[in-house]
Amino acid sequence: MLDFLERRLLFRPRPVCEANPNDLGLDYEATIANTADGRSLYCWYIPGAADSNLTWLWFGGVGANLTLRVGEFAAMRAQTGGSIMAFDYGGFGRSNGRPTVRHTAIDSRTVLTHLRRRYGVDAPDAHYFGVSMGAAVAIRLAADGYRPRSLTLVAPFASLREMAKLVYPMITLNGMVVGERFNSIAHISKIGCPLCILHGAADELVPAAQGRKLYDAAPEPKRYVELDGAGHLDVGEHPQFWPSLREWLAGVANYR
Repeated sequence: MLDFLERRLLFRPRPVCEANPNDLGLDYEATIANTADGRSLYCWYIPGAADSNLTWLWFGGVGANLTLRVGEFAAMRAQTGGSIMAFDYGGFGRSNGRPTVRHTAIDSRTVLTHLRRRYGVDAPDAHYFGVSMGAAVAIRLAADGYRPRSLTLVAPFASLREMAKLVYPMITLNGMVVGERFNSIAHISKIGCPLCILHGAADELVPAAQGRKLYDAAPEPKRYVELDGAGHLDVGEHPQFWPSLREWLAGVANYR
């Protein structure tokens, strides 16, 4: 049952395509990060502007893979100037293995170590960027003692149990069988860094109330931005998405 729920609620890998950052004029390096349990994770590193010291560690959501996110990375690079380290969880894209909640925690720590060893950026100088399910992965990494410079969450849920109650209330016994998987609201108080949450007011998959609940439980400094008319898949295209993020980043640039 739990395997079924993880597949239906969380992990929906899609086939890779031939797209890469070069297609949109971006330099990049493809590398492999090896987990301690013998899996290989496919990573992209996109260098930032020469005058930028911003480095994003990007955590993806339930579907797609790096090759299907090229446009998102191009927008992030153009709008913030920062470098980007992105990766596919095991079982996604060109990363091998089977996707599970436990494996995502291993994957995130592995890629953070890879970022430090290969590019000289450790957690205190990285800015985590988690999208949907990836928000839960980023929160847990920060809460487990790998505190970043800042944490940005896009369309996050408060807990997997709450999402199970919303989507599959009958077969999950109103969320009870999910247990503590991706219980972000239980970990958000431990992140130890500035937080920004951006959520579409018209999100049809993860209601904006989930983002607000997570925000209310988080410590200061924090900011919540609800974008009118934006859904789950198009929130990054809202005209106020990137200006709101840049404004917040400027305000926390000197926070330690």
